[in-house]
Amino acid sequence: MDALRRNGSLSRVEIARLSGLTPQAIRNIVDDLLQTNLIRETGRRKGFRGQPQINIEINPDGGYSLGFHAEAGILHHVAANLGGQIVYEGKSLPIPRSKADMLETIAEIDAKSQHELKGLMRLGVGAVFSRPASSKWFMHEQSPEEFAAQSQALAGYFDEEIVFENDANAAALAESMFGLVRAGGNFVYIFVGEGVGGGIVDAGEPVRGVRGNAGEFGHILIDPNGEKCHCGNNGCLHGYLSIGGLRRKYKDVSLEPSSVPDEWINSAASALGRALVSLENILDPERVIVGGTAPEWLLAEIVSRLARQDFPSVRSELAEQRLEISKLGSRSALLGAAALSLLNVTNPSLAKLTKQSFSLDEIVATPRVNANVKSS
Repeated sequence: MDALRRNGSLSRVEIARLSGLTPQAIRNIVDDLLQTNLIRETGRRKGFRGQPQINIEINPDGGYSLGFHAEAGILHHVAANLGGQIVYEGKSLPIPRSKADMLETIAEIDAKSQHELKGLMRLGVGAVFSRPASSKWFMHEQSPEEFAAQSQALAGYFDEEIVFENDANAAALAESMFGLVRAGGNFVYIFVGEGVGGGIVDAGEPVRGVRGNAGEFGHILIDPNGEKCHCGNNGCLHGYLSIGGLRRKYKDVSLEPSSVPDEWINSAASALGRALVSLENILDPERVIVGGTAPEWLLAEIVSRLARQDFPSVRSELAEQRLEISKLGSRSALLGAAALSLLNVTNPSLAKLTKQSFSLDEIVATPRVNANVKSS
């Protein structure tokens, strides 16, 4: 499935070569996947010597994943099919604070999405939140108890496997499935929204760290004499680049181009440049992509102003385009939420083959990135 996702239509012989499995094993696996409707045959390939090979591809109608993104008090949801196409997007709703109200909201979303997508099998559910895993940091008006209630409601409601992730890692995974880096690769993703986060992707696989918090770029120290951050340090990138930081400094600001002060944009570009030097020198990535829930015009303006300043690194002279702006827009984390389960069933990661089981209580108490839960 991963070979087909990365390469498109392939023959059985090509799949055997790419996967390292025997032709007989591939024949058996392909037969099973055809019966479950996850892949489909697309006809014989012409113009080659010998017996024409039958091409195989992922069947977009073989199933879908439902994705949730909770940010700044709002719950967004969307569904994507196995081909990575958005097949349903529901109305965004305020996040209920109690577990009972959350269950009622989820039930409404479940009924509506199943009605709209009848005939398609749901393969899984993904949920992303704007906070690090296993952390006491809460930027928004949400208590740890409310977060636990929301997580428990999501994990306990669905019969399918549910995958939890933070929004920055989810947005990076969305780039792998829907965006600029579909065929895998090595890149760093900088997420700009109410906060600042990031993702590190190596050969198509996210680098998560021990607690799932690798890529917390928002807490790179820019100025030790800067303002206090919610993490406890002073002068974090989060305070200079995030939409939350902009609103704290300019109370009545909107996100229209005429409203954001030039002074703030210049400061944000300078802070991003300093952080970028550290990221490039430490990670030496093939590409650096910036995206998130911030308006695309604002990201473009920040990147444009950064390009006029001199922030040399080991990578800066080699990169044709030092910073690329994601084309997924402000829905990147939401698309990543939908991609989580699809990648979970099409990615042959060794970590997934040997994954440990965690209890629901453990996940809610110290949420794990990419924790997989099945309700009893």
